[in-house]
Amino acid sequence: MLKDLPLKIVEYLVKEIPPFTGLLLIKVDGAGIVKNWKGNPADYLNKELKEGGSIEDFVPALSGVCPFDKGAVRLTKIQLLDKYCDIHAIKENGHYWIIFIDQTREVDSLKSLLQNMNEDQLKSNKAKDKFPFFHLDKLNFATFKRDKEGTFILQPNAPGWLLKHPDYKSVKSTTDPLSAFPFLEVFAMEVDDFWKENRESYIVSETWSETFAGKDHYLRAYAANFNNDNYLFLKSFIREGVEEQNLLQAFRDSTLAFDKLARAEKKLKELLSYKNKFNSIISHDLRAPIAAVLGVVNVLTTDEEEMGKLNEDYQELIHGIKDEMNRLLDYNNKLYHWANLELGNFKLEFEDVLLDEVVKIAAETAKEKCNEKNITLNIDIQDSFEVRIDKTLFLQALNNLLSNAIKFTPEGNSISVTVKKQDNNAIVAVADTGIGMSERMVATLFDESESNTTLGTSGEKGTGLGLGIIKKIIDAHKFGIEVQSEQGKGTTFIIEIPESNLK
Repeated sequence: MLKDLPLKIVEYLVKEIPPFTGLLLIKVDGAGIVKNWKGNPADYLNKELKEGGSIEDFVPALSGVCPFDKGAVRLTKIQLLDKYCDIHAIKENGHYWIIFIDQTREVDSLKSLLQNMNEDQLKSNKAKDKFPFFHLDKLNFATFKRDKEGTFILQPNAPGWLLKHPDYKSVKSTTDPLSAFPFLEVFAMEVDDFWKENRESYIVSETWSETFAGKDHYLRAYAANFNNDNYLFLKSFIREGVEEQNLLQAFRDSTLAFDKLARAEKKLKELLSYKNKFNSIISHDLRAPIAAVLGVVNVLTTDEEEMGKLNEDYQELIHGIKDEMNRLLDYNNKLYHWANLELGNFKLEFEDVLLDEVVKIAAETAKEKCNEKNITLNIDIQDSFEVRIDKTLFLQALNNLLSNAIKFTPEGNSISVTVKKQDNNAIVAVADTGIGMSERMVATLFDESESNTTLGTSGEKGTGLGLGIIKKIIDAHKFGIEVQSEQGKGTTFIIEIPESNLK
């Protein structure tokens, strides 16, 4: 065991843990990653110990504590498998050695003591009349008996530390210990089934701390069944040394941090849900007035006689209003789709349709914008077959892809849409000859936390929602989507429809 161990660790073992037999020593780095170990991990851990794993995954009791930032810390009477052990952590040359020491015998001494006391009382035929745990206060135990209604009654001979608690100034106090010590509410729920089984055994809680009478008290609870009665024992431990106090404080701070994080997460989810509902409602209600204004502008711009009555400045102004209203309507529609996709307010309605027909519909929709920028749109349908899709949503995804391609393709260039079979799957590829993207932009393209909004080649403004809607729709279908791009050489989006959706 001592071979190849650092001198500092050997000295610690000899000084603090004699005799050093049946130990497990695990070496971890500053982040708690396992490097190697000495001893048999199976004696203490229910998982196979592996190099490169986090020590917290193998020893949940160390969650929130590791990595240790102190020279040496200790955890006592931690239950691992069928053992109760002490855990020591020693810092050595930038690493930490975590030492597991079997203390099962010490914990079982309580059981032996109780058994001896019970046997003495049984021999004197007083077991039924007298309280069986009369002397446990000498070991700093407070004893509560649980009646059939689930009420805990403090038993005689309460220890001195309990009588310093503001709720237990007298042994006749009827205060529920679950109210006086909130930690016990969780422990009581954990052992409720154990009490109902009524088998003579006991369960031990984790250690926690309480502050009263101007001092920190470190406590542990024991639930036991005896003579068809349920008992709850509380023991106060006297902890010496700053390291142990710091460790317990770390436990408490970690618990509080997790509670705060959980509350913040819940509040954030509520706010996000409210935001999405608000966006959905507002965008839905805005569509009607936007469409009304756009309808009037369209009538004006298509009436050559009325337009001829206006000078060039007014004509340009009306055309500008039309362009902006079209952009606003497009943005509003995308916002509406995005909000509803985020809220999950959509259900795929699958139908069997010819894929080439869906592509042709999307191409027809894109034709007007292509003509405005003198962009050639090439449709290459190499195979014709039916696919099982939600036609409306899939068409929305294709429209968004083509809209992006037009936006980032310079005037006079070309865009192609290819439909083919590849390895028994269907492929739809939308390729442009535009400005392309950097590797970083490709890597974060569908990341909602990144902003990838860019002006088009003719100054077109984007909403930043189109790609998110595409990804949501493709993911909902359980299809794949891939992006290939190079700056200055264009971008290709490839949708892969699996064989299971082909007819």
